[in-house]
Amino acid sequence: MSRSVFLDREVEAAGPVTAGDTVELAPGVARHLAVTRIRVGEEFDLVDGAGLRLRAVLAADGAGAAEGTRVRVLSVVREERTGPELVLVQALAKGERDAQAIEAATEIGVDRVIPWQAARSIAQWPAKKEQKAHARWRSLLEAATQQSRRSRAPELEQLARGRGIAARLREDDLVLVLHEEAREHLADLLAGMPADAGAQARAHPRIVLVVGPEGGISGEEIEAFAAAGARPVLLGPTVLRASSAGPAGLVLVQAALGRWAARGESPRPAEQID
Repeated sequence: MSRSVFLDREVEAAGPVTAGDTVELAPGVARHLAVTRIRVGEEFDLVDGAGLRLRAVLAADGAGAAEGTRVRVLSVVREERTGPELVLVQALAKGERDAQAIEAATEIGVDRVIPWQAARSIAQWPAKKEQKAHARWRSLLEAATQQSRRSRAPELEQLARGRGIAARLREDDLVLVLHEEAREHLADLLAGMPADAGAQARAHPRIVLVVGPEGGISGEEIEAFAAAGARPVLLGPTVLRASSAGPAGLVLVQAALGRWAARGESPRPAEQID
């Protein structure tokens, strides 16, 4: 069984960490360790959400502490980010389906999430509640990062509204709008892409998947995406919910990039100190 992972963004706040160091955890992380009943001598991973992975054990003097738990570092790995960057534009959706989508997307390997209040979104983030809703999405992404044993947490952008989402796109993005009326199938489009992730990253540093709300993407929004060079694509013969469309598309992209096959390139450490 793989080691448990705990996210502590401040683990190197006092400076770079090397094997043999003893570090003090943020109180919230320490409490998380206590709840999961990690024992002295039991190995686990500490990550900072930006590629740093520490293999560590509880220090004997930190066992059971509710705050200020200290851990001893056994090894340090800094994992490189591999391109292209995978971006999910997720429309707000009712019934927590948007939350389900971003959790699953994190497990699958998304690098960046953009919440989108589309014209037909039933769910809304009112201005006075926007930051609270944004913080909740960040918490969901961080929890999913730990659950999926990732060292990098997805970046979460601020909410985009309506056609304003098009301003978030870049000229060299490959933007794929998942749309039930599209004629081009995503699998067919991906089959024509370079199988080498590095070559694809040079052609398109970012692959952006756009998922609309329950009521679909409005005509004005489709026009804005088309003006930005986006391509509408179809996932398959069935209509997927907002909770499953993005993750399904990401699985196809990951497979096309070779990341989920034996021939694929797994993340390699840029630096390892044992």
